[in-house]
Amino acid sequence: SDHGANRLGASALMQGLADGYFVLPSTINDYLARNPHTDTVDEAHPAVAEAVAETEDRINLLLSVDGDRTPDSFHREIGELMWEYCGMARTEDGLRKALARIPEIREEFWRRI
Repeated sequence: SDHGANRLGASALMQGLADGYFVLPSTINDYLARNPHTDTVDEAHPAVAEAVAETEDRINLLLSVDGDRTPDSFHREIGELMWEYCGMARTEDGLRKALARIPEIREEFWRRI
C-alpha cells in the first residue's frame, strides 16, 4: 500500500481498517492451523444452552415483526445519514442531528423490519 502524509490523519485509520479486513481472515486461519484447539465445549453446558436460547429469541423476535421495510433500506438510510452529517465536512449541528436520528432509526427498525 501507499504510505505518505495520510499517516497523520483519518485516512490512516481507514487504511488500517481496510488492510485488516483483507489480512485478518488469512491471519486467523494461519493461527488456528498452527495452534489447534482440541478442547470442545459440551453442548449440555449451561453457557451453550443460554447462548442458543438468546439467539433463538432474537431470531424469533425479528421474524415476528410484520414490517414493511427491508434491512437494506435501513442500511441505506444510515449510510445517507452518515454521508450527510458525519463526513469530512461535518458540523456540530449536523452531528447533533445524526445523534438524534440514530435512536429513531433503531426504534423504527424494530417496528418495521
